[in-house]
Formats: sequence, C-alpha cells, structure tokens
Amino acid sequence: KQGDSPTWSDVDAAEIVAMYQLQQFNAKHIVITGGEPCEYDLTALCEAFEAIGCRCQIETSGTSEIRVTPATWVTVSPKVAMKGKLPVLSSSLERADEIKQPVATQKNVDQLDELLQGVELKGDVVIALQPISQKPRATELCIETCIQRNWR
Repeated sequence: KQGDSPTWSDVDAAEIVAMYQLQQFNAKHIVITGGEPCEYDLTALCEAFEAIGCRCQIETSGTSEIRVTPATWVTVSPKVAMKGKLPVLSSSLERADEIKQPVATQKNVDQLDELLQGVELKGDVVIALQPISQKPRATELCIETCIQRNWR
C-alpha cells in the first residue's frame, strides 16, 4: 500500500503481467500466497492472469474475506493457533476448493474438526492433511486419518 491507497500495488494488474513478461514463460498455473494475500481484493490480478491463459490459485489462512474470480482455486490453510488469534471465517471455508490442515498431533486434527462443524463446505472440497514435522508419527497420523475419512 502506498499512502492512503486501498490497492495492493502502485501499478495495475495489466502492468504487472507486462512488466514480468509472464507470457514468455508459458506459465499455466500461478499461485498467490502470503503473508496473507486476502488482505487485498485480488480480482483484477486474477482476471489479468486468466486473460493470458493462466489458472490462478491462492493460499490463505482464511482470516480475511476472499475476493478473487470464480475460477480461482482457493486453498485455505487455517492457522488455528496463529499469533494474533484471528478467527478463520466460515465464508472462507465455504469458498474453499481445498482445505489444507498442518498436522503435528491429534490436537491439530481435532481443531480442524471443530473448525468445520456447522460449515457448508462445497461438495467436492478437497481436505488434505500436511505433516509439519519430520517425525514419523505426524506422517502416520495424517495417513491413518486420511484413509479413515477419504481425505488426502
């Protein structure tokens, strides 16, 4: 942000595409991630990427309103105990195409269960567990839970 401007950049989305000459790389998939990308309205940026044939994806903690195109793939990776303790918005979980939960212990799986209670998820939402340590137990827990629940 510059000064009092509510925008995320002092150049527009078309200028970003041109400035970085994205078409020359033949990119087909662009991921926008943090800090927290959803602090900003990303609709124009996603439209500019889609106009040159790219698929857009964002990865967000789900603590801010998601403002992207309908075609944008949204990954919500909730940080339930993150610093600042911002709540994960139900609207973010409802918009998610994928929910990716970092897991070290059973407590993290339980936190996800609690977070999802009463939320109307998309019928085809992908729920994925991601081990966050090199410890075999975290990986085993993810595998066991995913098999039991048909998650990834």
